Amino acid sequence: MKKKLGIKLMSFLVLVAIVVVWKVMVTLLKMPTHILPPPEDILFKFIELIRNSVLQKNFLATFEEIVIGFSAGAGLGIVIGYILAKVELLERALSPYILIFQTAPKISLAPLFVLWFGLGILSKVVLIALVTLFPVMINMILGVRSTEKNYYHLMRVLGARPWQVMLKLELMNSLPYLMTGLRVGLVLSITAAVIGEMMGSRAGLGFLLILGNEMYDITLLMTVILVISLLSFLLDVGMKKLQDRLLSWHESSAK
Repeated sequence: MKKKLGIKLMSFLVLVAIVVVWKVMVTLLKMPTHILPPPEDILFKFIELIRNSVLQKNFLATFEEIVIGFSAGAGLGIVIGYILAKVELLERALSPYILIFQTAPKISLAPLFVLWFGLGILSKVVLIALVTLFPVMINMILGVRSTEKNYYHLMRVLGARPWQVMLKLELMNSLPYLMTGLRVGLVLSITAAVIGEMMGSRAGLGFLLILGNEMYDITLLMTVILVISLLSFLLDVGMKKLQDRLLSWHESSAK
């Protein structure tokens, strides 16, 4: 308990040190606010955006895209990954195309999706689902393939049915790999959402970034960047807590 409090206190002190150094640099170097605004300007801009309900509206738009796109991509990744892991011939036939799609810069597809699906939520959801699918699918394949053969023999001796083998053996064995893929996919989904909105959108945090850039408002830009960073941090913390809860039995969660 004391160790956890010490770590949290240290993290807070690092944050305070960063803000202090930031303020000192701006003051001593007399930096113009259009180059690097002081930290209090960021705070005032944040309060202003909250008061005008601008931040809430655009934050919720981005969050909705992430939730829908990530859920769709993760679900497809799990299903496709399991099928490819069980049907090795199909996996070998599709592996060159999977490799091409995985290595291709999927973010470059954002303008194409905007043309195909419009400026609404669908173009962002498709992009997020695409970038989420591959890490989840690859880790699902690795997880199922890593299942010990002796466990299959044991399940057969115990008279387990195919769905029991899938849920209680293969899925549980794949869970550590799957959670890694989900955490990677979640980080990528945030990036995809913001870039998709920057390519073309009517709302969202990426839309605010474009607005700040067009207005040469660096305070707005830095405020939105900090909000995006905070969103990424909180989502990753939430996924880490879920991972610890689901993998409490696994050696990776051993204290």
